[in-house]
Amino acid sequence: MAMTLRLPPEVEDQLKQVAEIEHRSVQQTVLVAIEEYLSMGETAEILADPAALRGLAEAREAEQAGDVVYGTEAARALLTERKR
Repeated sequence: MAMTLRLPPEVEDQLKQVAEIEHRSVQQTVLVAIEEYLSMGETAEILADPAALRGLAEAREAEQAGDVVYGTEAARALLTERKR
């Protein structure tokens, strides 16, 4: 999607400065800013969901306890073991 964006001069100047500091194009810098803005909404949804927060806490506890597997074969083995 192509679009035209009119920015106040001070915002445009800031954007150019950030792009230069981060060694990105202005377009890339705008894209990163939009992606971060959208992810903030997703984060807010998760933080507002008690079930999601419980799931994250359980996952953190499992990871700290070493109850973590990597790869499909390890996951299948774990599922088979738990079914016994």
